[in-house]
Amino acid sequence: MRRGVAFGAFDMFHIGHARLLKRARERCDHLTVAVTDEAYIRRYKGRPPVIPLVQRMEVVSACRYVDAVTVQTDQKGKKPILEEFGIDVIFVGSDWTPETFDGEGLGVPVVYLPRTLGVSSSDIRRSLHAEAAR
Repeated sequence: MRRGVAFGAFDMFHIGHARLLKRARERCDHLTVAVTDEAYIRRYKGRPPVIPLVQRMEVVSACRYVDAVTVQTDQKGKKPILEEFGIDVIFVGSDWTPETFDGEGLGVPVVYLPRTLGVSSSDIRRSLHAEAAR
């Protein structure tokens, strides 16, 4: 049985997230999603998420393509998650490349899945800020 994982914030869950998880699940028998916590997002993106962690995890777990949900923190990084869930492959969106994410020496292949063009959490956030400024 091939076991995969997708890591991400999954803030303001949208069609791009759903399609990424669908594409990932089509390539494995069991898909785990590691949702990043607030501190991790602040450190990597320089801002807090819009949606709290517990709600983001609940939304992701409701997606029919997802078999398990866990949390990624600074203390519980990728390696412990791969070991805990017996992961064989990491799935990421094509906004990542082998130059920006090569699997961090974790010993499992990385599959770069196509992004859904025209939608992103950043675009949604910008649109909401622009609307609020009017």
